[in-house]
Amino acid sequence: MSTTNVLAFRRSGFTLVRFKGIPVTLGYTWLLLAAVVVIVYAPIVQRSVPGLGAGAALIVAALFAVTLLVSVFLHELGHALVSLRAGIGVRQINLDALGGFTEMDREAPKPSTAAAIALAGPAVSAVLGGIGLAGLFLTVPGSLIWQFSFQICVANLLVAVYNLLPGLPLDGGKALQAGIWAATGDRWTGYLVAGWAGRVVALATIAGGLWLFAENWFSAFGLLLLVFVAFELWRGATGAIRAARMGPRVKALDAAALARPVALVPASATLGEALSAAAGREVVAVDVKIVGVLDRAAAEAVPADQVDAMPLAGLLRSAGQIPGIETGLKGQALVDVIGKSGAERFFIVDEGRPTGLLYTADVIEALR
Repeated sequence: MSTTNVLAFRRSGFTLVRFKGIPVTLGYTWLLLAAVVVIVYAPIVQRSVPGLGAGAALIVAALFAVTLLVSVFLHELGHALVSLRAGIGVRQINLDALGGFTEMDREAPKPSTAAAIALAGPAVSAVLGGIGLAGLFLTVPGSLIWQFSFQICVANLLVAVYNLLPGLPLDGGKALQAGIWAATGDRWTGYLVAGWAGRVVALATIAGGLWLFAENWFSAFGLLLLVFVAFELWRGATGAIRAARMGPRVKALDAAALARPVALVPASATLGEALSAAAGREVVAVDVKIVGVLDRAAAEAVPADQVDAMPLAGLLRSAGQIPGIETGLKGQALVDVIGKSGAERFFIVDEGRPTGLLYTADVIEALR
């Protein structure tokens, strides 16, 4: 399965709710996990709680599955809230059978911010685990509430501890990357070290799963789920290593150098006049202020015998949808602006005057 397909697989689902405008997506894979939790956990509940019927046990197991989902959501919400507080936008929170992940629109600007965002999730899980632990002391051992508290305690503390392992893409790996970045002044060295550490964690996860399965602590399904987790870790770690190797290319990015030159022509001109004046440059129509940019595909569709008479105005894409960025923007700062905007192209502006058009596709090509 390719990286692209894995991402599509994990993102497949539906929007469950929006929090502060952020879509929270529930993956279809979680529904499968929930069904397995109910099937496996319901008999355990019925055996552990005297007098509990089969129907009531199924309801308790279903409530536990939902509680796990809420726990993962709160973990990811911890990341999201700290990110928003740092001025970094959050595109989406995804919840699925492998846990969850929070998509931010750009990288943290400094190591301390990156570390704070990374550690916020495990901190939330630790607090939830502590609440579950308190429930164990406050309830009657073996009771329904005690069983529920035990599961909340174990599930959240395991999530907190495992996520703190020092390897990307785990939260502990992100904190490690931030620490190396702070120590060396180079975020890419942090990605490289934490990425390789993530591969070690992935292999250790599989080894641990095989041992637990051999000792009859794990079912075949549990082992399979752990293999999927390890696969995700390996994929994320590999992505971090690739990002580290891309570091020199990111540093070399220059908005002005990558921009395509433009020709400013009157919005009242014909297509023939605009193309002649542009001489191969991008056509930007002006009427006191910038009106739009020539849609090359639309222009190429105009029959040759109509080019000279065709009004330019009907072939423009509105300039209002094209953000402007300063000509001196370079490196990671340029990547962050593009990531935050999500636009396909940008005006390069020098002292208020457009000097070029920068296409996101050209930046991506420069990074390959």
